[in-house]
Amino acid sequence: MMLRTFFTRLAAGLSIFTASTAGAYDNTRYPPFEASLTGRGFQNISIHPNGEEWLISEYSDAFTPYANCSLFIYSLRDHSYKRLDLPTSYDYVGANFSPSGEQIVFVRQPPSKKGDHADIKNSYANGEIVIMNRDGSGYRVLPIPRNRILFPILSPSGEKLAYLVASSDKPLARGMNMAFYEIWEFDFKSGEHQLFAGPINFYHAAVISYLSESEIIAGAIFPEHTGTVERPDYLGQYQASEIFRIKRGMRFAPEPGYYDLPYAKLPTTDRKRNIFYQTAPANIGFSLVRRDASGNTTLWREPRMNMASVSRYSAAPSGDYVAFIYRGPPLRSKHGTSALGYFDLKTEKWIPVIPPPVSESTLIPLKLHH
Repeated sequence: MMLRTFFTRLAAGLSIFTASTAGAYDNTRYPPFEASLTGRGFQNISIHPNGEEWLISEYSDAFTPYANCSLFIYSLRDHSYKRLDLPTSYDYVGANFSPSGEQIVFVRQPPSKKGDHADIKNSYANGEIVIMNRDGSGYRVLPIPRNRILFPILSPSGEKLAYLVASSDKPLARGMNMAFYEIWEFDFKSGEHQLFAGPINFYHAAVISYLSESEIIAGAIFPEHTGTVERPDYLGQYQASEIFRIKRGMRFAPEPGYYDLPYAKLPTTDRKRNIFYQTAPANIGFSLVRRDASGNTTLWREPRMNMASVSRYSAAPSGDYVAFIYRGPPLRSKHGTSALGYFDLKTEKWIPVIPPPVSESTLIPLKLHH
């Protein structure tokens, strides 16, 4: 029954793909792409509303004797790479622009200087959310308990902030990650924080985006109550989809969405309400999908990346292009295993992006008034 359901969904997905793929793009072959041969420590990308500036979190040992994560502004226009002048006593991860582009929100956590398991776990467990203006003014650590916090992001109005938190510890032998994940939300007017929905207990979660003031799309692995012991048909029924649409106040996890094509994951959105994500049809392999607000779907086959694979997509607010991080063993170096690129929807070309080395970045002075 499970296999029959899987192949039924697969056939349905392929028919949608065939009908809606742009005619100029050839999905029967890999598109050209000059993949990087050198790894970097890229952790996250967020794109400014002007479409020209990328906010990048990158690990490097250029300024410290250990790998430290700093924030940079990369310009697509002049290819400059500028580092925000934040104290090196913290790592700054999961940074995102506000919808207006006037503010930056990120997680700061103590760096892992030793690199052993206990040191890394201590670093993760002491994350705090910071919000500040582009120039560093208004620097504010939000009154949220320290925890393993990921991917803070502001709502369209800027009145709320959602973020992922590693909640209760998992029992032993229940997945490789050490904790379940929940979506929390901070209200700037009341100063309070609470669960956005649930508790849901995702086995893992990596990315969220607001679809509206009251709905979030999450890239996550199935909630606890759908585990393979309780629901052996779950992965087949939903083709291993890792995308959930969650409305504020939901008591239980919704079913995953976007499973007409298999292995849907890594969702990202633009301000036109297009949703981009990765999928992997059997006869094509890893591909980027755009689904518009009317449900129309377009698919582009991803290029070969020297055996590396996309680990994060980030749509430009305009929807004109989608930036991505790709990583894998061929990119291994002491600085990391990741590289950057973007897919231009107008030209339908995959373009590599190589910012200048961290050691050559220029400094952006900040007005850090706490």
